Amino acid sequence: MRQLLLSTLRVIVLLPSYLLVLLIRVIKWLIAPPILMIQLLIGVPLALLRVRQPTRPHFIPLTEAELPDAPWIALTDGAEALAADGFVHQGDFRCDKLIQNAVLWLRLLAQHEQGIGAIIAYVEFKIGGPPCRQFTEFSTEFDNGRVLTTNNLNLPYSLPPPPYLARIQLKDVWDSRALYVVHRELVASLPQTVNHAKLAQAAHDSASLLIDNYVREMQALIQQGWVQEMTGQGMVRARFWGAVAGIWRQAWPLASLYLRAADRHSRQLLAEHGIDTAEFTGGAISIVVDRQPMPIEADAITTVSAGHEYAQPLALRTDPGAVLESITVELDRDTDGAVAPCEFRYSFRSCKHQPERRIRRLCSFDILLDPGTRSLAVTAMERESEQATDESEWESMLADSSLQPPLRLGPWLHDLDTIIPIALKALNAHASTHRIEADSASLHIDEEGTLCWQVVAWMEDEMPLHVIINARTGLVIEP
Repeated sequence: MRQLLLSTLRVIVLLPSYLLVLLIRVIKWLIAPPILMIQLLIGVPLALLRVRQPTRPHFIPLTEAELPDAPWIALTDGAEALAADGFVHQGDFRCDKLIQNAVLWLRLLAQHEQGIGAIIAYVEFKIGGPPCRQFTEFSTEFDNGRVLTTNNLNLPYSLPPPPYLARIQLKDVWDSRALYVVHRELVASLPQTVNHAKLAQAAHDSASLLIDNYVREMQALIQQGWVQEMTGQGMVRARFWGAVAGIWRQAWPLASLYLRAADRHSRQLLAEHGIDTAEFTGGAISIVVDRQPMPIEADAITTVSAGHEYAQPLALRTDPGAVLESITVELDRDTDGAVAPCEFRYSFRSCKHQPERRIRRLCSFDILLDPGTRSLAVTAMERESEQATDESEWESMLADSSLQPPLRLGPWLHDLDTIIPIALKALNAHASTHRIEADSASLHIDEEGTLCWQVVAWMEDEMPLHVIINARTGLVIEP
């Protein structure tokens, strides 16, 4: 009876919301056809008359100091993330005529060992235009002349790709390293041989590499009949059906449908090669961007200090400025029934200041250590930045003490081998006759600056219990 009442109440509460959503969708698709026709009638003539693109674009080389603040943050974050995978900075560029009413800022990177190039782009539209966009694109050329690109652009393309180009577009894979893993695994699954000679050009003349790639795609679109060259003007314009296709793909509400279709097609293609893109979407802590086996000679890991010896070097390779912030250990019972660690999560963070721009950038990521599989994994990086408006605000930002001091381990630390028995004794006393199961143990610095262990357990009735222990003295602080 109770379940019936709850179900009836749920229907009564949710029914108006469902009806409202249905009504909005009906109205949307009723007004969509006339609005789409208006967009075509206005947009196609404008595209034919006004939209022009250069046959050979001019990429203006820039120093890092010449980049505006917003593009600098986007390009720097992306380049620093990919540096851990061996990507080398080849140059920064600006192009004003490649995108209508927008400025394109981009950074070219190269991973010469695998023959993979990367572009980190920031698109800044003029006042009154769409919001700024940033995306990353990886590219590999094969010996047969075909090219594979993988990007996370959150806009539909105006025209289909030319025959030589295979384009993977994953709008929800927001992390640069995660997108690189997808591209790298797809390249590895293909039988074609990678052409390393083309990418070597970037080391000598990176701007010409960008220009050659653009010119090749534009010539292919001309041959397909989508665009035509304007004789003597160094520009190309859309043909009629090219303009219709471009406006159709960018018009409301079809733009979102084309974007989702490209994403769905890319996911299906990757699934055929054994790549599950769901592993690379979502929150940063759930995305693994690198895996490393532990050394063969490594002993069994049963304490956080022992695991830290292997996590710390990998963290510094991921971010040279990273410091340890906290440690979380998942607990379970081993084959003998004793409580033992089954996963270590080392949380790292870094804080980087750019005084010339009055910008502070904060980064955080985790290193996962699995003692069962004897492997290490790096998660995606959460990033945020803040900028001071003047010098006094910058001084206040530098003096900000909201960031906790780094967590340091030493021989004085009461590690898991001593903390777990103390915690279980305290938890069993609190649970009285109830049976408990240890869930996790976390090592962190509390608000008073004390290094503490917090051990969490569950009782049979699914009620949680926790105990806090001083990590230096081993004394129970809070039962």
